[in-house]
Amino acid sequence: MGQRHANEHAARKRIAHIPGHANEFETAEEFGVSVRTLRKWRQLRVGPPWITVGRQIHYSNESRAAWLKSREVQPARAA
Repeated sequence: MGQRHANEHAARKRIAHIPGHANEFETAEEFGVSVRTLRKWRQLRVGPPWITVGRQIHYSNESRAAWLKSREVQPARAA
């Protein structure tokens, strides 16, 4: 196991559960992206809204759903 993977694994064990929210690891898995990608999105302020509790990042269920909905593309209608 690589050092970075070991650090992420250890961090997962210490994450508190906040009702109605998912942590960054759960959100990354749900979106099919890496935690690193979520962190980059936060840095660029382009991803879903988040809250910080101590050093932990959480995404509300409503914010994740709204952000996904905002990314929806409607197909062009045939003439």
